[in-house]
Amino acid sequence: MIGLRELRRREITSWDEAASRTFELPAIERYNIAADCLRAPGDATALFAVAGDDIRRVTVGELDIASARLAAGLRSLGLEPGDRVAIKLSQSVEMAVAILAVLRAAGVVVPISNVLGDDGVRYRLGHSRPRILIAAGSERETALAADLDLTLVATGEDGPSPTMRELVERAPSAGGEMAATRPDSPALLLYTSGTTGKPKGVLHGHRVILGHHAIDYALDLIRPDDVAYSPVDWAWAGGLFLGLLVPRAYGIPVVAFREPRFDAERTLALMRSCGVSVGLFPPTVLRLLRQSDAVTPERARELRLRCFVTGAEAVEPELFGWAAKVLGVTVNNAYGQTEANALIGHSSALGALDPAALGRPYPGRRVAVVDDAMQPVPAGDLGQVAVAADDPVCMLGYWNDPDATAAKIVDGWLPTGDTAHVDERGEFFFHGRSDDMIKSGAYRIGPAEVEAAVLLHSAVAECAVVGLPDPVRGQIVTAFVRLRGPDAASDELTAALQQQVREKVGAHAYPRDVRYVADLPRTTLGKVDRKTLRERFAAGVHEEARR
Repeated sequence: MIGLRELRRREITSWDEAASRTFELPAIERYNIAADCLRAPGDATALFAVAGDDIRRVTVGELDIASARLAAGLRSLGLEPGDRVAIKLSQSVEMAVAILAVLRAAGVVVPISNVLGDDGVRYRLGHSRPRILIAAGSERETALAADLDLTLVATGEDGPSPTMRELVERAPSAGGEMAATRPDSPALLLYTSGTTGKPKGVLHGHRVILGHHAIDYALDLIRPDDVAYSPVDWAWAGGLFLGLLVPRAYGIPVVAFREPRFDAERTLALMRSCGVSVGLFPPTVLRLLRQSDAVTPERARELRLRCFVTGAEAVEPELFGWAAKVLGVTVNNAYGQTEANALIGHSSALGALDPAALGRPYPGRRVAVVDDAMQPVPAGDLGQVAVAADDPVCMLGYWNDPDATAAKIVDGWLPTGDTAHVDERGEFFFHGRSDDMIKSGAYRIGPAEVEAAVLLHSAVAECAVVGLPDPVRGQIVTAFVRLRGPDAASDELTAALQQQVREKVGAHAYPRDVRYVADLPRTTLGKVDRKTLRERFAAGVHEEARR
């Protein structure tokens, strides 16, 4: 079969070559992500599964058999091609098996993060309408599945029947049918973080992994002995693509592990034990490593690190320098979004770029800065970053929302919503978002959901949520709150509002900074003006705000 490995373009050795040469993907009749991820000798290592102090090596053959049996079990529950299956798990063998099983059965994977609050989980399940929910099987998950009329498959031994183990054990032995999906057959339904409204469901075809041929350059040419690891949740686009599916499609082992809170000591020990060499590491994680006492020259020499991809927020050049000098790892910035990933970036294998730049388009990408008419602008002029919509890395469309899809894909371009300019050398420089997305740590957070949760409190009259600069997280979620009674402001109220967001939206999205204001700025249409709030803070004009 033609898979991701066959699309590497090792003959392109410089950025100028990448800009002057174009190439099209070969015509591919059949492609299935699971088949590509499992295309290796059966005794090859697929995963390093970490549980406590134990590290278990999982072979490709074991992963193949388990996912084939689970796929058969899911079909026995009524799963048909195109049906959605929600997977609410954390990095683990079970999550990898579940994802591959759904894909090989021609189902559509709907990843749901465990950091989401009840409302966030319920919204995604209600919007995607899955037939099956695969989760640990807690009382809350069991009740939710019953309420939404979903079949629950529990990974926990004490969960309700059928459990994942039961489905795997009673399914036919080895082998199993691999669905003959096409590149544009639906495969993944990922949710954005809502900005002006509810999160959108982004539908990707199996082809999206083929579109990640650019990651070969972002990781400075993947090697057969590489081992990949990312602390980013596999339920989010970046973690799912670069933390699991793309490394497996390139044939290299993946570390399956995630901690609720980042621990520098634990991370260094894990990377040493598993021989990690490449991975996706958000700037926040790199900053936390730099600030910890865990990184010493002696410990760094014990590691096999050679290249990390980072992104999701602006990265200070000093961080790259620290990583190279102390950790001994090259860090290449990469840029993309849920709708279209891995568009622009750095690659030491293609040559050095300005550290302050987003990067240049990866080989095979057609990316431009365009005006409102979707026409490329001259070098130096501001415009919106856009990618050719026929690129396989681009979404098929927004789930059950043809109007939003039509508004997003215009004249053959998929605009990203980010403002930038291109210099004479072809390097892209970021200026800001044209929407209100907050990039905090490894997460992209939409303000609308956070605002809705804050407004549930009876003391709150209005709320506007923005991201404000933070040296560690890039941005912190900040809530500007107008109260019904100004005298109600207190530390107790702040704690209550923060807890409300934790419960409704998720612990990743709670406002670390709550400011009580007498009024909120508005646009000419009377809407709350988040942009002005951000600018006032940047200019130091926030005297009325009180923490």
